[in-house]
Amino acid sequence: MMLSEKEKNELYLLISALIGEDESIRARKSAFNQKTVKVVEKMNAANVDCNALVKKLLASLSSGKSLTSNGWLKKSLDALSKFIGKHELKGYGCLVTTKSRWKSAILVSAS
Repeated sequence: MMLSEKEKNELYLLISALIGEDESIRARKSAFNQKTVKVVEKMNAANVDCNALVKKLLASLSSGKSLTSNGWLKKSLDALSKFIGKHELKGYGCLVTTKSRWKSAILVSAS
């Protein structure tokens, strides 16, 4: 089943919302297809997982502690180190991680 031009445009809007504007992906937009849709579905799921971990970390940081009071970080280090040890945080950010992991798959799917 082919994608309509409207669907291709909407798919690109979703991609750019998840990984930012990218000229090489935009140039392949006319070749988007069902494979591209499946890749973007997987990419979205990975991005949701990444964002959920970041939200959990932020909630852990702020739970019951005033982030503006002196000494809050030192008091939280043990809990934070345990959390970080159990979860793979994505470093620079979910957007950058998602793009680096999924950009090639999007381009290959639109070949």
